[in-house]
Amino acid sequence: MHLQFRRALTASVLPMVCLTAFAQKTVTGTVKDASGEPLIGVTVFVDGKPGSITDIDGNFSIPNASPSSKVKISYIGYKEQTITLGNSSTINIVLQEDNAQLDEVVVVGYGTMKKSDLTGSVSSADGAKLAAKGTTSAMEALQGSVPGAQITQATGRAGSDFNIQIRGKSSIQGTSKPIYVVDGVICEDIGFLNTQDIERMDILKDASSTAIFGSRATAGVVIVTTKSGSSLAGKSEEKVSISYDGYYGVSKIARMPDYMNADQFYKWRFSQFLSSGQVANGIATVAQPTWKMTQQDFLQGMLADTEDGTSVLKNMLNNGEGYNWPDLVTQDGQKQNHFLAVNGSSKNTHYHFGVGYNREEGVYKNDLQNRYNMKGSVDSKINKYLSAGFTLNLAYTENQLASDDAVKDAFRQVPFARPYASDGSFNVKPGNFESMGTKANQFTDTVNPLIYLRDDSKESNTFRVLGNIYVQLKPVEWLSFKTTFSPNYVNSRTGVYTASSGSRTETASHEEYTRKDWTWDNQIDFNKTFGDHSLSAMGLFSMTSSDRMYSQVGRTSADATSIMTGTKWYNMYTGTIFEKDPKDSGIGTGTAYWEETMMSYALRLNYSYKGKYMFTGTVRTDGSSKFLKDSRWGWFPSAALAWRISEEDFMKNISWIDNLKLRLSYGVTGNNTVCGHYNSVGVSGPNIYAFGSVVANGYYPSGVINADLKWEKSYETNFGIDYGFLNNRINGSIDLYSKTSKDLLYLRDLPLVSGGGSLWDNVGEVQNRGIEFALNTVNIQTKDWYWTTSFNFARNINKVKKINGENKIIDSDNPITSSLFVGSPMNSLYLYKWDGVVSDKNITVPNNDAAVNAGFTPGDQVRSCDYYHKVYGWSEGMPIIKDNDGNGVINADDKMILGCQDPSWTGNISSTLQYKDWDFSFSIYTKQNFTVYSNTLADTYDYAYRGWNKIAMDYYIPAGTLIDCDGVNADGTYINPVYQESTHYGSFPFTNSSITNNGAGSASYEKNVYNALAVDKISYWKVKNITLGYTFPKKLLSSWGCQYLRLYVNITNPFVFTKYKGFDPEWADAAKKNDGPSTVTYQIGASIKF
Repeated sequence: MHLQFRRALTASVLPMVCLTAFAQKTVTGTVKDASGEPLIGVTVFVDGKPGSITDIDGNFSIPNASPSSKVKISYIGYKEQTITLGNSSTINIVLQEDNAQLDEVVVVGYGTMKKSDLTGSVSSADGAKLAAKGTTSAMEALQGSVPGAQITQATGRAGSDFNIQIRGKSSIQGTSKPIYVVDGVICEDIGFLNTQDIERMDILKDASSTAIFGSRATAGVVIVTTKSGSSLAGKSEEKVSISYDGYYGVSKIARMPDYMNADQFYKWRFSQFLSSGQVANGIATVAQPTWKMTQQDFLQGMLADTEDGTSVLKNMLNNGEGYNWPDLVTQDGQKQNHFLAVNGSSKNTHYHFGVGYNREEGVYKNDLQNRYNMKGSVDSKINKYLSAGFTLNLAYTENQLASDDAVKDAFRQVPFARPYASDGSFNVKPGNFESMGTKANQFTDTVNPLIYLRDDSKESNTFRVLGNIYVQLKPVEWLSFKTTFSPNYVNSRTGVYTASSGSRTETASHEEYTRKDWTWDNQIDFNKTFGDHSLSAMGLFSMTSSDRMYSQVGRTSADATSIMTGTKWYNMYTGTIFEKDPKDSGIGTGTAYWEETMMSYALRLNYSYKGKYMFTGTVRTDGSSKFLKDSRWGWFPSAALAWRISEEDFMKNISWIDNLKLRLSYGVTGNNTVCGHYNSVGVSGPNIYAFGSVVANGYYPSGVINADLKWEKSYETNFGIDYGFLNNRINGSIDLYSKTSKDLLYLRDLPLVSGGGSLWDNVGEVQNRGIEFALNTVNIQTKDWYWTTSFNFARNINKVKKINGENKIIDSDNPITSSLFVGSPMNSLYLYKWDGVVSDKNITVPNNDAAVNAGFTPGDQVRSCDYYHKVYGWSEGMPIIKDNDGNGVINADDKMILGCQDPSWTGNISSTLQYKDWDFSFSIYTKQNFTVYSNTLADTYDYAYRGWNKIAMDYYIPAGTLIDCDGVNADGTYINPVYQESTHYGSFPFTNSSITNNGAGSASYEKNVYNALAVDKISYWKVKNITLGYTFPKKLLSSWGCQYLRLYVNITNPFVFTKYKGFDPEWADAAKKNDGPSTVTYQIGASIKF
């Protein structure tokens, strides 16, 4: 019986064994992308374990495969696929690129969220797209990518900073710059980062998103995530990979202002020396004066006091002698950037290390920046519950700058000024009588800018270290504890040396700035799903400390003590010390130290029901050492709701709508960047006074302190719509917002009865309202073609609601650009309005008191020169200054708001077209309708300086005016005179000595103060970059171990469309020494990975 049972069991099991043996077979297959290119090195998982890796042709083989086995194919950048083998012996997998908009992970404060779950207004920019723009600055790369973030280059010099303003200006005296968070570390800027090391940038714009950063978030938050080991965490095991990204480019000067050539300047200067006995102190006795040239004026103006009595200017013109001074101080620039990275991971550890080098040679000679970067990141899972890691960023930047005086004065030199003597050496003063060969008359005594360029020095270096180290405990899947310590160190040194050449006083200064910060964040996170309900919460306790030290030593060769020859600023033991405060003199000797601390608590709660009803609530409280004890803590709450309508049942049949979400949020944020570093009072004196019969020393408080200072706070409401149509081939967002900033701090003057002085007070209120629009489209998507476009638009309206109980405050230091007016934008521009030129054409008499009092009838037609002469005493060709109050007197009451320095709107258009392995892309940025006071235009349109060169201008010339002659006889007759036959109706005032000295009273031109012609309303469109690239097929690369290779050519800033006459409209308001020409950079670059 037992034997029979064994036989029966064997008979029944044997077929099963045979069937199993037959079912376990070898399965082969290929893995390709959507374009048909094989994917190399893809790990094929079988039942959760690595089973195979694709070869150079994308082929793989799975031995002993079972029909029930589940095969998972996962590759970075592509959507994961899982299939059951079944009875197939061959499988072909096509992986689709993972570019789904809704699955994108967005970095928010102290965490991440899926884009589909966002309730606030957050914009993101991919690091690869930013790097592809070929910029040396992360901020320049970001320009135009984010609606509502107005990013502007500050100067035309190498290594220029960038200004950023998110949703308008919200503080009067505080900064409008957002806070930057780099890998969780808050820092002052991101200019030290290498663009190739940026993984992504997320910009938090509305208060519900930024409130988690509390007292520092009013101006927005820019979160930068650099490449790290954690970005490889999606792979189980990855072999070491080495990548290089870099480019080299040459920068050419473009759009140089149209400075006068020798012939144009000669004609302009000739007219400048015309005079009339009928005009005195800017007031004419007749409407159309007769202009003449005296013998003395001819000798002076045309530099004719020579041995042979001929005009130097005429001789140089006839000989073709002239000098292009801008060319003498400029050059072709260079830009290059390189980044080499090593990445890898094991089962539990992921790492990323990189080194970078960036070099920018500016278009001004001696302008140079070198930046060196080192990066390290390790993330490790120690055991099932514990993980740890660190990120470290090091940057060292060297800056060398051309002499500010050289840059400023080179553009002022006239085309006749001689830079070199006959022996080839520099003329010390190229425009004076010795260089020009006259007895006394000259253009200017200015020292040769080429001597400044040769002898003066300005250098700086900055060393930065920032990073973080963290430990995270995760006892269960839905709960984690994380503590992070983030240090930040900055040391910057600057040396400035002015040589004694050119009869100048030798000076040298050395300044040093050191900042040491640390932040300790302790965070608890809870994430759990209960059926259709998803709940997450974050709690935070944070401490921050910052101390800064500043010192400056300035010395000069004066009296008997001189700076040691050749030591520049490296030996500050010699020379006479500057005893002035550095802030008062620009160079001096002094030290400063300040320390700040802050403690914070924060809580955030996220709730979602079925992925279609979402709520986010946050609250943060900060305690700052900047405020007194009773006002030290500020509370910053926010709440946001979102409704994904596209997930409702009634929307399911509308197949073309993939995503439609409504968002509504409200939040409060703060600003602690104002009122200095302490609200403190010191002791001043002594003052000697009689105390009875004894002479005593008396001391008194140095100022008045406001013990009731409060936080500046902004209250913002945001309504938004996120949309996606036609399989998300059309997607984007629309946001409307209103932000009111209250209790703004202002340093107001105290009445004399209180002893004078000033104190900080909460007296201001400002409102920002606007709209932001983003649209992304996939226009073509086939096997060979892929074409996408992106558009964005932003408009912000800023308004001062109240300020110190007054309607306006005229800033004593910067009245043109910093005065405040209730009901107008904060960045208003306030000045006289230039309203044209007095001409011999008819005008309509205006209806005002001035016209009636002068005997005119409003509405009548009269000649312009007759009207303005009778009412104001102005003659033909003089500038018209608008009589704002119409009373016939031009004075300070006629100054008016001429416009806003912020644009009415900004926008960006970008597009990428791919055909097989080729790609072509471009980006266009626009900034519309903003008003600037251009220091360059003020300089070059200044009629008061006849020895400076000008931008070519079409100026008015009355009929019959003398415009040239070969000389003036003793009796006043002219030699070979040339006259203007008919009136030339130029758009600029007629140039003559009366305007030079007085103009329209003092309203139009006032030396060293302002120039009404310098105000310009600007719009521009700028093509930021045009790129053509080629990615080599993987089959061509695999034989030599290369995974990826792309070569490209790129042109940055090839076109600017604008009517602005200065250098570049983007930095039109830069100081003269910081202004400079636009450049076009031609780059060639490569991206390669092994």
